[in-house]
Order: sequence, then structure tokens, then C-alpha cells
Amino acid sequence: MKRLLLFISFCFIIFIIYFDLTTGTLPDSHPSTTSVEPSVPASKPASVPSVAYNEITIKPGDTLLSIVEKEIGASNQPIETIISDFQGLNEGLKPEQMQIGKTYKIPVYK
Repeated sequence: MKRLLLFISFCFIIFIIYFDLTTGTLPDSHPSTTSVEPSVPASKPASVPSVAYNEITIKPGDTLLSIVEKEIGASNQPIETIISDFQGLNEGLKPEQMQIGKTYKIPVYK
């Protein structure tokens, strides 16, 4: 009886490994490419902030706040303002999604 239980457990573990490798157990992080596009034309972004900016290429270790501090020294702007201005200048891109080697518009405050 113990051997049968061990055999069934072994088969179950093999099935779990097979299923995980072929189908996966984690949800997709990207939306499916077969999704239906809305028929309503997309509107323009609500309002692009009228903030001065510099286009900067991201290097390893750069973050939005470290770049803003390098460009203008200590910023007197709240972090929320810096992030919302960055997203407005870069079509809603979150600072966490910046990639090394790509160029982004970084807000500059006087």
C-alpha cells in the first residue's frame, strides 16, 4: 500500500512539473496580443505639464530621483510632483519601467 501511495505521489509531482514548464502557473504580465481594440478613437492625453525637461539616456544605477538631483541639485519639489511630471512627459511611463540605454524626458525645476 505504501508503494502505491509513493508511486501516485511521484506521478503527481511529475505532472505538476510538466504542467508548470509547459503552461505555467503564473498569470501573464503582458496583455494578450489577440485582444480586441476599442472602436472609439483614443483621446489625447489630458494635459501635458508645461515643465522644462532634459532628454537623458539612462545608465546603470540611475533612478528618476537620482537624475533629478544630479541635474538640479537638491529639489524642493515633492516626489509625487516629480513622478507625475515624468509620467506626463513620457506618455504615462512609470519611473520603475525605465530601461538602461533608452532616452527619457526628465523634468527640470528651477
